[in-house]
Amino acid sequence: FQAKLLRVLQEREFYPVGGERPRRTEARVIAATHRDLERSVASGAFREDLYFRLRVVEIVVPPLRERRGDIAPLAQHLLAKAGRELHRESLHLAPDAVHALEAHDWPGNVRELENTLMRAVALSTGATIGASDLSIGASASSPARSGGERAATLQQVEREHVERVLRESGWNKRQACRILGVSRPRLDRLLERHGIVVTERRAT
Repeated sequence: FQAKLLRVLQEREFYPVGGERPRRTEARVIAATHRDLERSVASGAFREDLYFRLRVVEIVVPPLRERRGDIAPLAQHLLAKAGRELHRESLHLAPDAVHALEAHDWPGNVRELENTLMRAVALSTGATIGASDLSIGASASSPARSGGERAATLQQVEREHVERVLRESGWNKRQACRILGVSRPRLDRLLERHGIVVTERRAT
């Protein structure tokens, strides 16, 4: 694949799947990686000519633990995004939550931060997200938190949110649909996907 990509970058041509003639492209490429490409080039795992073809303008983005001043505004942005996706508006972070976020090392970087906030929105009940809602250690150097606990997946967060809405609506599907902003068929698909059973006894 590296050879094919290099050819596209150099010749500005590619063959579409099933095509017999090449097509021209003026596409500009932005590539991102968390790997040490210079080491990969030295070991022979990455082509040197492709490396220099891609590395025209290089922007190094340090991990979150090296730019803690960016954590608070980034967290507020991701919190608002999570609120929109889970139909909870006007959320904000309490001061102790901001302190906990800035103290954490974030080995999973922005993706871990986003997962943490998504989970907090799904499981909290008020408009203010506190440190206790974040499910992270108060100390950035906590080995048990950074190595032993995995962030919730988006599927887990979605399941927990649907269950919470159903509980709050008394297991009434019509009311749950209104809160979630989805149609009845969409809700039924969500219940089937996550194995959530709404019995008649629950729904009464």
